[in-house]
Amino acid sequence: MCEIIFSRIFLGFPVLLWMAGGLAHASCPLELNPPRLVVRYGDSVSVNCSTSSTDHEGMGWEATFGGTGLEPDVIVVTWTVKNLTDWTIQPKCYITSKDGKQCLETFPVILYKTPDRVSISVLNHSGPMVEGTQYQLQCDIQNIAPLQNLVVKWYKGNKPLDNVIYSNISKRPEDVSATLMISPNRNDDGAQYRCRAELDLGPEGPQPHPTVTSEPLSITVHYAPEFLPGNDTVEVSAGSDVSLDCSAEGNPPPELRWTNNTAEGNANETTVGHLRTLNISRVTANATYNCTVTNRLGSITKQIHVLVDVPPQQHPTMFSTAPSTPGTMTTLPGTAKPKVVTFPLELNPPRVVVRYRDSVSVKCSTSSTDHDGMGWEATFGGTSLEQDVNVVTWTVENLTDWTIEPKCYINLNDGEQPSIVLPVILYKTPDRVSISVLNHSGPMVEGTQYQLQCDIQNITPLQNLVVKWYKGNEPLDNVTYSNISKRPEDVSATLMISPSKDDNGTQYRCRAELDLGPEGPQPHPTVTSEPLSITVHYKPCINASRLPVRIPVFRGYPEELVCEAEGYPQPRIKWVYDPAKHVSEAGGNLTVFEAGLYNCTATNDVATSFIVVEMVLNEDYLRLIAGFVAFMVMVILVILVVIYFIYYKNTKMGRYSLKKAKLSSTPNGNVAQNGGRDTLLPMTELSQPNIYF
Repeated sequence: MCEIIFSRIFLGFPVLLWMAGGLAHASCPLELNPPRLVVRYGDSVSVNCSTSSTDHEGMGWEATFGGTGLEPDVIVVTWTVKNLTDWTIQPKCYITSKDGKQCLETFPVILYKTPDRVSISVLNHSGPMVEGTQYQLQCDIQNIAPLQNLVVKWYKGNKPLDNVIYSNISKRPEDVSATLMISPNRNDDGAQYRCRAELDLGPEGPQPHPTVTSEPLSITVHYAPEFLPGNDTVEVSAGSDVSLDCSAEGNPPPELRWTNNTAEGNANETTVGHLRTLNISRVTANATYNCTVTNRLGSITKQIHVLVDVPPQQHPTMFSTAPSTPGTMTTLPGTAKPKVVTFPLELNPPRVVVRYRDSVSVKCSTSSTDHDGMGWEATFGGTSLEQDVNVVTWTVENLTDWTIEPKCYINLNDGEQPSIVLPVILYKTPDRVSISVLNHSGPMVEGTQYQLQCDIQNITPLQNLVVKWYKGNEPLDNVTYSNISKRPEDVSATLMISPSKDDNGTQYRCRAELDLGPEGPQPHPTVTSEPLSITVHYKPCINASRLPVRIPVFRGYPEELVCEAEGYPQPRIKWVYDPAKHVSEAGGNLTVFEAGLYNCTATNDVATSFIVVEMVLNEDYLRLIAGFVAFMVMVILVILVVIYFIYYKNTKMGRYSLKKAKLSSTPNGNVAQNGGRDTLLPMTELSQPNIYF
C-alpha cells in the first residue's frame, strides 16, 4: 500500500518507488515438493526442497529426524525418513543468503494411524430391548490419530444413520467413543447396527479413506401382544362344529387362554404355529368366548361372539352376549335370521381419569325394563343387586387401588347377565424430577459428547408419560414410553449433547408431562426439574487478524506484535524466541527490533494453540526517498533563486554616464526629484555590454 501512496505524490520517480515496493514484498525463495504430505505411521517419507536463487551460501533441513546440515552450492536438498514415528515432527527447510540472512519454510506433515480396534455395545443395558424405549449405543475406537480428521459413521443394516466428527486437535493416538440414541420398534427385531471409523485426510490423503468397521451388533426387540385382524362374530347352524381363531403376535411369543362366559365344557385348545384355534363341537346355543394373550410386557383380551342360526321348528329363545364395551345383543326368534337390539347398559361418563386419592363417581343406567336388578362389582365402592332401579352409582371417596376394574351388571329376566367394565386411569404426578450429567462432573469441553439424564420418581401410568427436554426455552426432544404400567415406577430419560463455546452458561431442563387424553386434566399435569447450568471450556483461539504469520521489520524501527487469544479458562500467553534477539515483552505483547521467528503460544486447561510469526528484514527505503526528494527540492530552489536575481538585474537596473550633462530647470519624470532643492542631472542609459559586476 505504501508504494501506491508515494507513487501518487512523486510521479517523477516511478522506477525507484516500484523497486522499493518489490523489495518490500519479496518472499522466501524456497519451494517444497510435495508441498504437504500425509504419512501412515511407520511409513517412509521423502520431500525435496529447491530454490531458484543462486545468490546464497547454502541450504538444508532442520528436523528431529532426517535433518541435514547446511549444504553449500546446491539448489535442492532432500528430507528423508525411512520409518516416521514422531507425532509432533515439524521439518523446516532453510536457506542462508551471502549477507547472512536466513529464511525458512515449515513442511506440513500429517502422521495418521488407523485404530487398533472398533467395537459397538449397548450402554447400561444387557439382553433384549423393549419397543419404544430409548437405548444408547456406544462405539469405542482404540488408538487412532489424528482425532480432528476422524468421522464416525453409524449404520443400521446398510442404511446410514448418523455421522460424528470431532473438533479436538490432537496429533498423538487417543481412545475415543461416539454414541447413538435409538428407540427400536418391533420391525427392528434382529436388526444389525455397525459403526465405522473413517479418517478423512483431505486430497493428499489415501483414497478411499482408511476405515475400520466394528462387528455388527444384532438386537432383539420385545413388544407387547397385539391381535392380528380376524372376525369378532361367527354365525353357525345349530348342531354344527365351529373353529374360532385368535391370532396374535408379540415378543416373547404370548401365552393364550380361552374362557367362555356362558358355558364350559365341549371345547379344546389346539395350537397351529403362531395361530391359536379353538375347536367347538355341536354348537347349540349362542355364546361369547374370551381370548386372552399375555407376555411379560402386557396382556390383552378380545371377545368372539358365536351366533347360532336356530331352525324355525325350534322354540324361539332370547339370548344376549356380554361384550366388554357398549355394543349390540342378538335376539333369535323362531323365525329365520336374528335381529339386533340396543345393548342394555350405558356408563356416564364412559371413561374416567382420576388423580391418586381423589374421589370418583360414575352412573350406570339401563333402558331395559325386563330385568331383575342391577349393580356394581368392584374392589372398592361395589354395590349389591338393586331391584326396580334404572340407575346405579359407583362412588369412591379416596381412590387408591391401581388395578381397579369396576363392572356394572344387569340381571335380565331370561337369566342372562350382560356387564360392562368401566375404564379407569388412576394417575400420579412424580414426587421429584431431577437432571444430571452421567459419568461426568465439573466443566464440559467444547465438541465432546455428554449424556444428560432426567430421573423421574414415582409416576404412573408410564404409557401416558412424555419427557420433554429444553435448552433455555428452546424445545429439544420428546421421549415417550410404550411400557404398560398401572403402578408408580421410577423412570429415566437421556439426552446426548455436544456443547459449543456459545453454550457456556446455558441451562437445561427436563419436564415430566402426563398426556391423559381428552378425559384427563387440561393443561396436562407437569413437573419440571431445576435447571442444570453447564460450564463449557474451550481451547484458545489466537486472533490471527492482529497477528499475521509474516511481517516486515525495517532496520532501526521496532515492530510490536500483539498476541490476543480467546478461550475458557482465560488462556496464558507466552512468547518463545531466540534469547539472543533484542526484544521487549510487556502484557502479552512483544516488541521486536530484528528479523527472526517468534512463537506466540496460548495455553489453558483444554489445549494449546500457537502461531509462528516470521519477521522479515527490509531496508527503510522511505528515508532514502525522502532525503533524495529533499535534496532535489533544495537544488531546484537554488536554481530558481539564481535565475530570479539574473532576471531582476537585467530588467530593473543599469549603468548611466554623466558626460555632456546640462542642468535643466524643467522637471523630468525620468529623473529623481528633490523637492526643488536639488539640481536635476540628466543621465544617459548605457547599453547592456557596458554592465559590469
